[in-house]
Amino acid sequence: MPRLPADAPPTLRDVAEAAGVSVASASRALSGRGDLSRETRGRVVAAAERLGYERAGGGRGRPTTLDPRLIEFVLGSFDDAWTDAMTGGAREAAFAAGFDLVLTLERPDPSDDWPTRVATRRPSGVIIGIITPTARQLAELQGLRIPVVLLDPRSDPGGALPSVGTTDWQGGYDAGVHLAQCAYDRFAVVTGTPQYRFGRAREEGFRAAIEEHRPGATVAHVNSEWSQAPLTEALVRPFATDPSPIGVFACNDEIALAVYRVAFMLGRKIPDDIGVVGFNNEARAAAASPPLSSVNQPLTAMAARAVELVRELRYHDAPPYERVELATDLIVRSSTRSVP
Repeated sequence: MPRLPADAPPTLRDVAEAAGVSVASASRALSGRGDLSRETRGRVVAAAERLGYERAGGGRGRPTTLDPRLIEFVLGSFDDAWTDAMTGGAREAAFAAGFDLVLTLERPDPSDDWPTRVATRRPSGVIIGIITPTARQLAELQGLRIPVVLLDPRSDPGGALPSVGTTDWQGGYDAGVHLAQCAYDRFAVVTGTPQYRFGRAREEGFRAAIEEHRPGATVAHVNSEWSQAPLTEALVRPFATDPSPIGVFACNDEIALAVYRVAFMLGRKIPDDIGVVGFNNEARAAAASPPLSSVNQPLTAMAARAVELVRELRYHDAPPYERVELATDLIVRSSTRSVP
């Protein structure tokens, strides 16, 4: 560790010596530039913080010289209604707050890891949609001291990161209450695989409602796929083997519309033979024939709240957030029977 006079501020050379790297490498690490390993970058940042190093024009211990007013939105895909709504909400909120928004794709190639791309741009904050960062990715982002907010994560972050979501359990419960009131003989919940956190919460809420309002009623569990739900044997079987009227809660609208295709294939009528409630309330839900009842998820508002969280965490020393939840509401259309 270099010796400093009591009144002398630490220099970049002091940081480099403390981290065991060259001055050029220390500069690249603190500015987010250059092809450096995660271990080297983290060691330089840690040394700068220990010494209290402050770059010209930058905040104390902060490894960047200025704020680019840039928010990075990381997603696994950009080709469905969910991501369209989320990117739209994030874009509007970011622009209104004076930020630019960069869309970043999580690629399957391990050599093209998105945190490395984030490091080179050094944004004001990062919003991660649906995906949950690995421990290694999280450590790299934390080393850069960039605020990170999870948007509707697939697994529970356990308080390690702030997250924004919706009232998934309550949405499933509301769907169950409605279908129970429609007096179907039996019920089914169709969820996607893998069974992510939000899917489990929706199913648990639905089952709680049926148990409360129709005690003793049968609730079948059916697996499908979250996107491009195919008409598999597992999906068709509950409707083909028993002709009695059934109320179905699908954990997203994609799956709900797959149930529509099953009904058409089997010659069953919606809503008399099969009542269907979806989740998300995508635009195609209202355009379906008959229009699909669906739990409305405030997607644009969720994305906007994530932008607000990034801003609060970046500039206002906001208290740590575990999870912010926005309320769902059930939109009843013609895919379910009229409530007596």
